[in-house]
Amino acid sequence: MKLDSVTVVPFPDSAAWAAFYEKFFGPLVNSLNHAYGLADRQDAVEEAFYKLMFKKDRDAYEKEPGTESDWFHALRWQARAELSHRRERDERHAKYVEEAAKALADVFACGHQCEDMDAELRSRALVRAMETLRKEQDISRRDLDIYTGIETGEVSGRELATRYHTTSGNVYVIKYRVGRRLRKYGPRCFERAIKKEGYISFTFAA
Repeated sequence: MKLDSVTVVPFPDSAAWAAFYEKFFGPLVNSLNHAYGLADRQDAVEEAFYKLMFKKDRDAYEKEPGTESDWFHALRWQARAELSHRRERDERHAKYVEEAAKALADVFACGHQCEDMDAELRSRALVRAMETLRKEQDISRRDLDIYTGIETGEVSGRELATRYHTTSGNVYVIKYRVGRRLRKYGPRCFERAIKKEGYISFTFAA
């Protein structure tokens, strides 16, 4: 794609943004790091257009883009930033889920004979079980934080109430409800996760 880096263009209106979108979208997606999946790159470009069109005021630019080439690179920079933030969020989330799964391992593995289970397989199964349980039972991160904090004794109910702007009574209601769902559905999720991870491990080993 050839970009005009000479002709100065007016600050984009809705029609200009539509033209930019039609011309730039594909090349922007292809210009991003292919270590990210296609869907992630497309989402990042969509978000870049959204932020520059609706969220960023003209006065916010340290140096306002002046040419077609300038606008392409402004959008690319924004898309790259979005991908970077997304990876950071994903890494933080993955670490959070792993730590929560370890803290609640006894609940998930309740009644399961897993002494001889490979430690890496068990760890992956716990993480998968945690993600499955949160998704299927619609357990928010706040509610899981409250349950885990009280269950492990790392945080008091009063501290959690302050952190989440609620009452100590409500904190213990949340802890009870989450605990009930964990005990009821956690072991089932763990069993399914073991089968899934076991199948994956066997597939790679074959």
